[in-house]
Amino acid sequence: MKLLRFAFLIGVVVLPAVAQQLDPSQSASTDDSMPAALAGRGVRRMPLDERATANYVTGGIAITQMYTDNIEFSTTGQLSDLSYSIDPHIALDYSSPKLSYDAAVAAGFVVNRKLNERNQATQNGAFDLSYHLSQFWVLRLDDSFRNTTGLWSGSDSAGVSSVSAGLGPVQQPNRSLFTFGHFRENTVLAELSAQFSATAYGGIRGEQTHTWFPSGASDPVVGALYGGNSYSAEMFYNHQFSRRHWGGVTVRAGRYDLSQSLGRTDTGSLLFMYAVALRPTMTLSFFGGPQLSVTSASDAVTPVPGFQRRLWSPNAGAVFSSETRKTSESLSFTHGVSNGGGLASAVTLDSADAQVAYRIARRVELGPGFAYGESTPIVSSAKFRSYSARIQSTLRLGNCSFSSGYSWDHRSAEASDTAAAANSVWVAFSFNFIRPIGR
Repeated sequence: MKLLRFAFLIGVVVLPAVAQQLDPSQSASTDDSMPAALAGRGVRRMPLDERATANYVTGGIAITQMYTDNIEFSTTGQLSDLSYSIDPHIALDYSSPKLSYDAAVAAGFVVNRKLNERNQATQNGAFDLSYHLSQFWVLRLDDSFRNTTGLWSGSDSAGVSSVSAGLGPVQQPNRSLFTFGHFRENTVLAELSAQFSATAYGGIRGEQTHTWFPSGASDPVVGALYGGNSYSAEMFYNHQFSRRHWGGVTVRAGRYDLSQSLGRTDTGSLLFMYAVALRPTMTLSFFGGPQLSVTSASDAVTPVPGFQRRLWSPNAGAVFSSETRKTSESLSFTHGVSNGGGLASAVTLDSADAQVAYRIARRVELGPGFAYGESTPIVSSAKFRSYSARIQSTLRLGNCSFSSGYSWDHRSAEASDTAAAANSVWVAFSFNFIRPIGR
């Protein structure tokens, strides 16, 4: 918290002095014209339909049936099961010169045919708001919440994840899920930014992520699972060198606390960023720089011999995004220290993600995707790897849509040479409505 206060005070003192030097005739820009990675945002993947995307309210209900051949994600004695999800949902999309926001919530329940103890209510929500405090100052708030199971965490039949641009690759927590069991996650971002000139933009932002697992939660591959909190504070400056080229620098500090006082890791990094607009709707971004981590572990955790409490390592990544009337593509790779995502310490995380949506006919979409994560705990030499591949097709008929898909998930632990895999197939039906706001 002291770190966040310090960054906020710097922004309050320094940024107004710079912003006052602007020519009042200049128009305030927003980060909508900036590549997502430089703006601290994730790539927004919207459905490839032709409806308007502003000043609308949408809602409906989604009903999904899923078959999984390893419902407990076990290494031995696999158990198959059918599960059902019912998700009513509603979303608002509003935009004006001064205020814009996206908000969505889905609240339903999951029922399992065999494992009744895993039946539960589920909630998913996303909120992203941008408000112009003045001509050159913008306040942004973003919040996302999930109360679900790992088996259903990749499902988004209600479209909640596409409402908000969410967090960028630098700010993203470790989401290499290690369990098909119950968990909760809440991520909050607050950002204050200013336009310094027609081509310069900067500000401060802070993020906080809370991850919770039930008491005694464990995974067949990983073992005991631990929740915790992650905090970070950033100061950033971005400059547009030409119509197609952006550059930036970000100073970032973070803290990863584990529940049950098992330990914590503090990090500091200096990131240099570059982005190029290959086409009006196609961008490629890179970032990289040194990162220092300092880790402390409690007596309950036994570090490996030679455990480095102070560790210098690179923090780097790349993001590609492209969108046309018929396709939407995003690819990303990141390397750096992150929260454990369920492990007993912070980790050095390598993650890759690829998502594609393709309209193969007027009413039919096809969307393959792939995700990879390798987590190396700082206090242990063991590596945990996860692979997820999926493909989904969707048919839209008026207010109704029908979808089906297949996913393959694989987790492995290098130290114990254990691994688990699961295949899932699902079909879904959803009814949606859309209404304009103020028309």
